[in-house]
Amino acid sequence: MRKIFLLAFFIACQVAMLHAQGTLKGRILDSASKQPLALATVTVFKAADTAIITYRLSDPEGNFKIPGIPADLNCRAVISFSGYAIFRKEFIINAGQGTFDMGEIQMTPDAKSLDEVLVIAERPPVVVKKDTIEFNASAFKTLPNALVEDLLKKLPGVQVDKEGNIAVNGKPVNRILVDGKVFFGDDPKMATRNLPANVIDKVQVTDDKEELMRNGDDNINNVGKVVNITLKKGVKKGWFGKLYGGGGTDKLYEAGGIANIYRDTLQLSVLGYMNNLNKAGFSYAELMQAGGMQRNRSNSNSSSISIWNSASGGSSVSINGVNFGGNQGLGGISTSKGAGFNMNHAPSTKKSFFLQYFHGNVHTDRITETETQQFNGDTVVRNKTLLNGRTVSYAHNIGAGARLLPDSVTNILINANYTLGLTKDSRSSLISSTNSLLGDLSSGDVLQRNDADNHYYRHAVYITRLSRTKKGRRFNISHNLDINNRYNDLNTNTGLEFFYPTAYDSLAAQLRNERIPRTDASVGFNLSEPLSKKTTLRMGGRYEYGHITNKVSTFTKDPLGQDPDVPDAARSSRFNRHSNRILLMPTLEFKLKDITISSGIRALFQYMDNDLASLPAPVRQSSSDILPSLGFMYKTLNLSYNRDVSLPSYIYLLPVSDNTNPFFITKGNTSLHPTQRDNFSVNYYFNDPKRSLNVSVYGNGGFAKNDVVQSITIDEKGVQTTMPVNASGSKNFYINYNLYKQYKNNQRFIFSWNTGANYNYNKNRLLYNGEQSWQTTWNLGQWAGIGLNWNDKFEWNSSVSFNYNFTRYSSTRFNRLNVQSRYWDNEWILRWPKHVIWETQVAYNFNSNVPAGAPKEIVRWNAAINFTMLKDEVGVLRLSVFDILNQNQNLNAYANRNMITTSQTNTLAQYFMATFTYNVRAAGVKKKVGGRERLFLF
Repeated sequence: MRKIFLLAFFIACQVAMLHAQGTLKGRILDSASKQPLALATVTVFKAADTAIITYRLSDPEGNFKIPGIPADLNCRAVISFSGYAIFRKEFIINAGQGTFDMGEIQMTPDAKSLDEVLVIAERPPVVVKKDTIEFNASAFKTLPNALVEDLLKKLPGVQVDKEGNIAVNGKPVNRILVDGKVFFGDDPKMATRNLPANVIDKVQVTDDKEELMRNGDDNINNVGKVVNITLKKGVKKGWFGKLYGGGGTDKLYEAGGIANIYRDTLQLSVLGYMNNLNKAGFSYAELMQAGGMQRNRSNSNSSSISIWNSASGGSSVSINGVNFGGNQGLGGISTSKGAGFNMNHAPSTKKSFFLQYFHGNVHTDRITETETQQFNGDTVVRNKTLLNGRTVSYAHNIGAGARLLPDSVTNILINANYTLGLTKDSRSSLISSTNSLLGDLSSGDVLQRNDADNHYYRHAVYITRLSRTKKGRRFNISHNLDINNRYNDLNTNTGLEFFYPTAYDSLAAQLRNERIPRTDASVGFNLSEPLSKKTTLRMGGRYEYGHITNKVSTFTKDPLGQDPDVPDAARSSRFNRHSNRILLMPTLEFKLKDITISSGIRALFQYMDNDLASLPAPVRQSSSDILPSLGFMYKTLNLSYNRDVSLPSYIYLLPVSDNTNPFFITKGNTSLHPTQRDNFSVNYYFNDPKRSLNVSVYGNGGFAKNDVVQSITIDEKGVQTTMPVNASGSKNFYINYNLYKQYKNNQRFIFSWNTGANYNYNKNRLLYNGEQSWQTTWNLGQWAGIGLNWNDKFEWNSSVSFNYNFTRYSSTRFNRLNVQSRYWDNEWILRWPKHVIWETQVAYNFNSNVPAGAPKEIVRWNAAINFTMLKDEVGVLRLSVFDILNQNQNLNAYANRNMITTSQTNTLAQYFMATFTYNVRAAGVKKKVGGRERLFLF
């Protein structure tokens, strides 16, 4: 490992020496006002063939300084700025000269667009047009089989993490459009991991105006980004796509394809896939991520949160409720199949429509061992479960929508979606409970089968109207309707043995039918009315109606019968809730230069009628509250405070017990009170596009009165019962920061680094077997990473994470809990010789909570070799091996309340795989020679 670091350092030094030969500098001004022009693009080309050498953006004072220009080479500087004429100047930096000063450059206003006055070869890599950043895709070289995701990784200010989440200048990308149209729903990864990079003409980045309109506060700091990918002209009347197929040891396989067809105003994409590799059909995740004691370090770039979750093996993707493969957190080994289409039609600039359909099928087999240790003084109660089960799910989803622009000030968005989900789950569980002082308490064999149907319809309408006569006046109205009908039939057969305090056996059979139809509807409005240049009145209102029925019918088995058909009134219930919620939010906003202060109140009226069959009279809940809110904003610093009151969830009110698992019983509480919570947050964001540096800090906290916590009781048989109760005094605080720096101006050598941390504090009540205690939990996480790309010949990506979790109790009856975990991941890619790509990944995992007998440390090593072939390298053969050291395990260990839980689930073991991918190129697209192929599906 030391040699690798030394090699990387040597390469970096050599590259720096080769390119630090000359510097170009100057200052850009408006010719009329003499004011500096910030974010003008200065591009340096080779004068002979117009090949891009490097580029920079001017700073707020109009200055630019471009190092790394080769000496004794005839160069051309092209300066572009939206709304101004192009400036060109040829120059040579002589050896030993060091710096060439262009002095003050005066730009002349020009109404022509840059595309009209620039020849294609001189198009700058980056252009800033008001609130839009536009990248010229051809200026960022990618290799023939690269995807859009590979292109985005080369764009300055753009971050793409290992899970494919995208951020631009630290802000998350909410949607990716293709030629301004929706592409397979709102998941950006469907476009970035399925479309080839060589069909892209431009990449345009703007603020998400739709999110800004919905928020209604005009705070641009609180919205994400939208990326629009424009295709090359030759693509828009043709088709392109990919086909792939492969097989491996242990009867493993994968196959799939995607076709993108364009005909003027019509865009159609069709796809299909199948695999038994524990992954989604259209994910970019490598096979090496399938399983293991993995932590999905999904850096949410909007708030720089590093989330560490125990991975259950593989990857998964869901779109609009359809599972496109993977095990969705269940663990085990999954077989996935799916197909779908997406169609967009834009008959004019004022009308666009989309229609999409998806079908997904996932079959998962899993074997899971779980152990829970609960500590109370010198007593430890252990519950062990060995589960063997199979889950089969089918999902169908159809969606449609429209975007209408009736006139220049009106915007209408309409979306509708219907999902049908069918799941069949069967499992066998061997469960035992022991007490460290009393010995064995109980054991049992539980057979369960659940047939679940889910019918979900939803639609949304957003209408925004701007004023023609008054700037800043805006009115929008929204409507949402959700109808979700869930039906569950749970069959449970148990054979139980109890050893303490009296030994006896118990046999039982139970059928639990749950019928849960639910309807939620809402209509809301937002009005912004400028009262003066410094004062704005904002008025918001919302009415929400909800109706839910939860009917539980439980049947037990007659001693002489075959099936459970005897009604069990004690465990049957009918719950019916009608809810009405009215919210009015007047806010007065004051703006003074860079400072904005908003002060308002929230009038909240809530009425709920809860009709329970087991009670003689309905339980009525009502609440009328006047709640304060306050906001402060200075440039990109945001501070906010608000108070909220929430009524208990209906699930907490069901008075009957749920004994589907006879060792873990839950029941509701009809005496719960509303929870009042005071919330505050701080959010700071800084971005320097000239230096490709962004910094973000986010924090929040709150205090709760009548918080809902779970009261836990374990009887002498080892059976656990939980019930929600109110407990005041809960509080939590969270803060995190993230720093990200890129060096992408020279495309031959790209380097980036980031570091960050999160700190979380929680304090609440622990209620256990009549004992009360305050529990205080700290979670401290730190992470860092680097990325290096040397001329697409060598890539190195490395990340490391540390996490510390410890819990303390006010009562001496409960023991302290401490957990440490570490993760280190390295990836190397070498493209040499021509047509050959080597890649390998080594990941190290450590978790201090893993019990004796299981490895606390796991090293996963995967490798592959890829061969590009056929004309224009449209074919790629990939030979890969997963888990070379054969150490892969799916282990999970975590601490919660006074418990430590560990689990182990079956996952894919070491295997070898061969996959062939054939790329169908779009007609009219220029072919580039290279060697990169990410080769994961499309």
